[in-house]
Amino acid sequence: MAKVQFTDGKKANIKFDEKNRKTVIQKERKKRNPPWTRDEIILALNFYKKHFPNIPDQLSEEMRSLSELLRNLKIQMGEPIDDSFRNPNGVYMKLMNFHSLNDEYTGKGLVSASVLDKEIFDNFFKNEKELENLSGVISDLINSNEPSLKYDSDDDAHYEIQEGKLLMRVHRFRERDRKIIKLKKEKVFKNTGSLKCEGCDFDFEKKYGKHGSGFIECHHTLPVSQIKAGQKTKIEDLSLLCSNCHRMIHRRVPWLKIEELKSIIA
Repeated sequence: MAKVQFTDGKKANIKFDEKNRKTVIQKERKKRNPPWTRDEIILALNFYKKHFPNIPDQLSEEMRSLSELLRNLKIQMGEPIDDSFRNPNGVYMKLMNFHSLNDEYTGKGLVSASVLDKEIFDNFFKNEKELENLSGVISDLINSNEPSLKYDSDDDAHYEIQEGKLLMRVHRFRERDRKIIKLKKEKVFKNTGSLKCEGCDFDFEKKYGKHGSGFIECHHTLPVSQIKAGQKTKIEDLSLLCSNCHRMIHRRVPWLKIEELKSIIA
């Protein structure tokens, strides 16, 4: 199958139909950019909040910088992008969607804001400090080239996080650091003689004998909004949890704290 490009820049595939003995031209369909993620919307909303009501236009240096940041986010997470992904025009349209959600805007704005746009707008627009801090944390991680940014696991699809996928990856990567987990288990066992779940007191060795000896999961208790690029996990940042309690903590946003989990179980 041959490919051609027309003078207007559009591309097409050309093939010969043997049955009908004729040449068929099939224009390539333009690929749509994927839906915006939480991380991207948080970065865009912080930009919007910072500049409202004077939003920079598509040709501005500020818009170009935001576009590059959003593109770099995907690159750092190991996800492929093309030249059209989060270009300045598309990013500007996303910011115009925020106008339709903003009571302070006297115009109409674009009316194609998504459900996720509204959720994040409602959660953060009135909380400027939290929005600015979270956007700063995400931006710093994007520019850090941390190996944890490309960490991905099928198991993580079961977890939700209000602050976005990037911070969830870093969180999960750090709570699976084998070296610090080993030190945490050794310290707890030395002090208590067992490895019990801090949520429900389940003891794998007591239940499963030698087969369960030394087994328990670790949960990183540091709030994801406080994660910093290059930060090292401390033993005190980890809590021991059984698989069920760990999953329950991560199941809904915002994530449960240990004490909140214990109050549910009690």
